[in-house]
Amino acid sequence: MSDEAYKGFGASAERAVEAGQRPALLIIDVVTAFLGERGLSLEESIADRPLSCGPAGWSALTHIKELIEWAREKDFPVIYTVGDSGILGGALTRPVDERQSSHSEIAEIPDMLAPLPGEAVIAKPRASAFFGTPLAALLVKQKVDSLVVAGCTTSGCVRASVVDGHSHGWPVVIAEDAVFDRAKLSHDVSLFEMNAKYGQVASSKDIMEAYAVTA
Repeated sequence: MSDEAYKGFGASAERAVEAGQRPALLIIDVVTAFLGERGLSLEESIADRPLSCGPAGWSALTHIKELIEWAREKDFPVIYTVGDSGILGGALTRPVDERQSSHSEIAEIPDMLAPLPGEAVIAKPRASAFFGTPLAALLVKQKVDSLVVAGCTTSGCVRASVVDGHSHGWPVVIAEDAVFDRAKLSHDVSLFEMNAKYGQVASSKDIMEAYAVTA
């Protein structure tokens, strides 16, 4: 994202990360249904699993794993969200068809990202991680003062969760290289708007370095 694009907002793309003392890392919907199989093109991945995001998901996965390892090392809460398999399609605008990913895959976290005992996994009925879930209460209970967000899709569940996190009063940082979407245009526009209105967009490296200073 260039500084030129930000002139309309009177802001700069380059801002220092405003880190808190105790963030929670939110891993939004990194499940088999959205990730698909490694090595497929976007077209091949969607043909196999219509909800999947193709290479973009696997590219982000490396940075998601780095953030998880960092949060665990720092003893920051790691919280996963998955789709509520009992109402598959509830967060979607298009109807579920026979090619759609199975009920289990909408809630299936890949083994390489498997939560540890004690880490929360929240099944959500709609796009936002906050809507109809105990997430806000959990964050208060764990004395969280800010949110670091990774996962998918950037224009869908990530954006909805960022807006709601901001609305609840938590500073939100979005890991630019650890969120992904099917369409690059949707991904880029959503990052631009979240950075301008609802939080900060920064690389995983910059986020971890910022919290190393404040924590």
